[in-house]
Amino acid sequence: MENLTLKEKMDVNEVKISGYLHFLSGESIKENRCGRYFQCSIRRDFIDINGEPRHDYLLLRTYDPRIEEILCSLEDGAPIYVEGEARSSLGSGKMYILIKNVEPLS
Repeated sequence: MENLTLKEKMDVNEVKISGYLHFLSGESIKENRCGRYFQCSIRRDFIDINGEPRHDYLLLRTYDPRIEEILCSLEDGAPIYVEGEARSSLGSGKMYILIKNVEPLS
């Protein structure tokens, strides 16, 4: 990234993350002004700075039916790799990752 201009650096909005698929309880299919979307989360397990186990759940969203199909074909807790963009919901301001690509890991 050191060779990018300031404008190019400001345009970067890439997220690459791996973890475990976590289906949300309740309604996973919703709709907004952009259309119908599917949401779930990715669970990240790690040790925090105090040496304690920590589990973070990051919200994922996709408008792509193919990606939804891939996610729904997996079991809760399946390891996955996700590429996407960090976004904020217009209505609630909740942060989520808009999935551009998902890959099941074995």
